Amino acid sequence: MRRVLGRAMPHFLVAALFSLAINLLYLTSPIYMLQVYDRVLASGSEATLIALTLVAAFAFLALGLLDAARALVLNRAGIRIDEVATRALYPAVFERPSAAGATQRAQAFRDLDTVREFMAGNGLTALFDLPWLPVYLAIIFVLHPLLGIVTSAGALVLLALAGLNELLIRRSTGLAVESTIRNHAALESGLRNVETIRAMGMLGGLTAVWRRGRGRQIGLQAIARDRGAWIQSSIKLVRLMLQSLVLGAGAWLVIEQQVTIGVMFAGTILATRALAPVEQAVGVWRALIATRLAYRRLDRVLEASGAPGGDATALPTPQGAVSVEGLILAAPGGDKPILKGVSFQVRPGEVVGIVGPSGSGKSTLARLLVGAIRPSAGAVRLDGADVYTWDRADFGRHVGYLPQEVDLFPGSVRDNIARFGPATDEDVVEAARRADVHELILRLPKGYDTPLGEDGFRLSVGQRQRVALARAFLGEPRLVVLDEPNTGLDSEGEVALARSIQRLKRAGRTVILVAHWPRLIKLADTLLVLRGGAVDAYGPAEEIRARYLAGAAGAQAAQAQGGQLVPARAAGAADG
Repeated sequence: MRRVLGRAMPHFLVAALFSLAINLLYLTSPIYMLQVYDRVLASGSEATLIALTLVAAFAFLALGLLDAARALVLNRAGIRIDEVATRALYPAVFERPSAAGATQRAQAFRDLDTVREFMAGNGLTALFDLPWLPVYLAIIFVLHPLLGIVTSAGALVLLALAGLNELLIRRSTGLAVESTIRNHAALESGLRNVETIRAMGMLGGLTAVWRRGRGRQIGLQAIARDRGAWIQSSIKLVRLMLQSLVLGAGAWLVIEQQVTIGVMFAGTILATRALAPVEQAVGVWRALIATRLAYRRLDRVLEASGAPGGDATALPTPQGAVSVEGLILAAPGGDKPILKGVSFQVRPGEVVGIVGPSGSGKSTLARLLVGAIRPSAGAVRLDGADVYTWDRADFGRHVGYLPQEVDLFPGSVRDNIARFGPATDEDVVEAARRADVHELILRLPKGYDTPLGEDGFRLSVGQRQRVALARAFLGEPRLVVLDEPNTGLDSEGEVALARSIQRLKRAGRTVILVAHWPRLIKLADTLLVLRGGAVDAYGPAEEIRARYLAGAAGAQAAQAQGGQLVPARAAGAADG
């Protein structure tokens, strides 16, 4: 984040120069007052009064223009921060650990908005003006030491109140911000699953849970506001009292004939101006705390993303050889690893089926095979190169992936198949033909240009699956990983899927299938059986099928006779 703010530093420097000029021009009023009382009234010169008034009017006009210009420059600084940060932040949130949910990832952009708005708004303006407090105090001391002492005492009281304000509201404001984030996450989760909530009558229970969280959030915010209100009221009271005290001290000095009436009024105006930034700073203190917390979260996201650089050396087109070497993935927040030392080799053009009981790590392995997540130890290599550190844009050209939970993005059918990239129409249509979904797409309201998403056409589960399959087949992928690709498909879709895999097989593409469906498993040359996160068996498909089918049959016979003829690991292991 320091580098991000550094890119906007020229704007901040210009704003600081404008602040210098603005605060110098704020001296116009006390100087004008001093000259009118001490020179114009004493001399009775109307010409001098007119000249002074014109100069003051010009200075005030410049003050207004510079103040507006500073606001415009800070606004441009906010735009620059957003441009620079989003260039790194958007890829970074997708590189966050898988334990971070979508809401946590989206929070990074809300944090960016918080930082940008503070930097482009009144918050930074108040901080720019605050350093001028000692300058105004020095000028007041020049007018008379007593006026300077009274103003300095008031400034110390205001600064002490500002420090007390920080101590009182920092913790409650921080907790309120974190509570707000959690409540937004709960609300967004509910909105994503509204049909399930309505169908199963969960609205009342979820409403109660959300309201409890909401109540805690509002309570913490109320504590911060209540404490802040007391401090702000105290600061306003001190400032008003100090204004009167300076005026009274100035009047006493006039009576004692130590200063003129002009000095008395000029000192009062300067004291008011000197202490105004302190009051403004306290007014934006809650925003400052929220910005500080948002800044730290953004810093962690950008530092922990581990996103590969965009200038990586382009690797040659792979042949499709996959090497899995001692793969270990620790469970987030758990003691047991999801995968335990998984190792195997896949030859180019080979079709490998991955089977095993639920929870054995099949889908996790599929995600690791395409570099979607980082392993805790070990590596997955495609033609010798680590798939996780491979430049993602370059890697994506050679790989097709169909996740277990398919989702399409707002845009047209064509955009989704083209992966929102520069693919030609011919490439998109060819990918749809490979997935045997071209005819289905032509029957949609606008064919390939049918819009999808919240406000677009809603595809069925099977249609989404087949469009996503076409997306996986775009271009000339050398490695295709399909995780439960028949989910939601009808018999026609399953037949089309089998034909698509056969085409890939004939084309010499490496295909890795996570599947239970017997027809798909029969297409595999090799089977990998996972159990408890470890490789239970790996070898030719016919041999593995024979072994596990025989084991399952033996287990059933033994159970019928009350005996245990088959090893426990073999019983029930035939997932297709």
